[in-house]
Amino acid sequence: MAGKLNLGLQAKLSQKLLITPQMKQSLSILQMPITELVQELGSYLEENPVLEENQEGEDRTPESEKEPEEKDTKLSDELLKVDWDEYYRDSGEVQYNPSDDEGYDLEKFVSRSESLHDHLMFQLRICGLGERAEDIGEYIIGSLDENGYFVTPVEEIAAVMNCSEREVEDVLEVIKGFEPAGIASSTLKECIASQLEGLGTEPVYIEFIAELLENYEQELCSFQYDEILQELSIEQDTFEYLIFLMRKTDPRPGLSFQKGTNHHVVPDVYIVRKDEEFDVVLNEEGMPSLRTSAYYLKMLQTKDVDAKTKEYLEEKVKNAVWLIKSLNKRQKAIYRVVRAIIEAQREFFENKSKHLKPLKLRDIAEVTELHESTVSRVTSGKYAMTAQGVVELKSFFVKGLDSSGGDVSTDSIKEMINSIVEQEPKESPYSDQKIVEILQKKGIKIARRTVAKYRDELSIPTKSQRKRARR
Repeated sequence: MAGKLNLGLQAKLSQKLLITPQMKQSLSILQMPITELVQELGSYLEENPVLEENQEGEDRTPESEKEPEEKDTKLSDELLKVDWDEYYRDSGEVQYNPSDDEGYDLEKFVSRSESLHDHLMFQLRICGLGERAEDIGEYIIGSLDENGYFVTPVEEIAAVMNCSEREVEDVLEVIKGFEPAGIASSTLKECIASQLEGLGTEPVYIEFIAELLENYEQELCSFQYDEILQELSIEQDTFEYLIFLMRKTDPRPGLSFQKGTNHHVVPDVYIVRKDEEFDVVLNEEGMPSLRTSAYYLKMLQTKDVDAKTKEYLEEKVKNAVWLIKSLNKRQKAIYRVVRAIIEAQREFFENKSKHLKPLKLRDIAEVTELHESTVSRVTSGKYAMTAQGVVELKSFFVKGLDSSGGDVSTDSIKEMINSIVEQEPKESPYSDQKIVEILQKKGIKIARRTVAKYRDELSIPTKSQRKRARR
């Protein structure tokens, strides 16, 4: 199996692995929630002398080291052109300023603590799957182990809930799409793959990591990397990147919600109602205002700087500018994505519906003109404080139980079925097949057995029963 793994994927990986350390950093920054990012920036400031923090937005460069602002800006622009076009493709931004609260009193928004059960049940209820599916979902959620894995046989749940195994599997599939990513997985391989998919990782990497976990799980857990490398004969940087990807995942997604403890949620963004509209306010509390040091930029222009020092400073400047650009892009991407989510789920935010509409990453990607993987990274592991409570951004992406429902939620289809039955001729009630035909004319593709299932869940009698009841 190891030989097949090596031969089948090595060529793809050697061609695909073009990611640079700066690109890794940029992707990581995009994905980080605010609490993690604030800590990470402290490390960046310590290790890069070219990166400096503005105190209260003021220039803290000593007077003796200052140059006119126009000259600093010109020098920064010039630095961006020094053989770095592959890194910087848009105009040079060399400052990062955190968003403010725009004058809103955000103290009324209180971060909440919640258990894993509460966290998953909230996501289940806003899906609009219907009462029957919610009951099955609640049982599934209650049966997860402390690590968040699904360990109860499907047939056992079907017997307890008096439903088919297919119904259990359908609801389980929905729950697997909840946050935290990887929840309700049956195996470590499935858990890691689910999280990597959510991060927008390319399929070739997910496939290779799945194979590694299938064949070398014990060696990976005990850090026997040299043995794996020797057996597979893959490049060191390729293997290190795969390990880097795996470390971005959580093998026990439910552990942060241990029994007897609460999970404290810090929102990354506030969605605030303002008259008839909504404002998006990024929570960037604790984020420093950053810039490149004018002192070191000036030093680079000095002719008596030796080659080694110049090379060192150029590398640090490049890293500092890349970091600042990544922060600015993160800021803009979160705002655009959240704004698009509000528009897509407006009825939910306006309290006109307690359920979310079906929504895919692709839908938001098209509206924002961002890559689907970027939308995934923006919404993974980040929370929004709303009038309805703290909601994980990923939770706003909902799919119905049946693919036959297309872009219409299960709850909406049930409402349509109920309306059709209420308006049917009393003397000749519609059959399930007739209801299918009516729905198909409305653009809803649905199977007759699905209509029968939804009708039963709505406690609507059969055609013959309705006819007898109306005589």
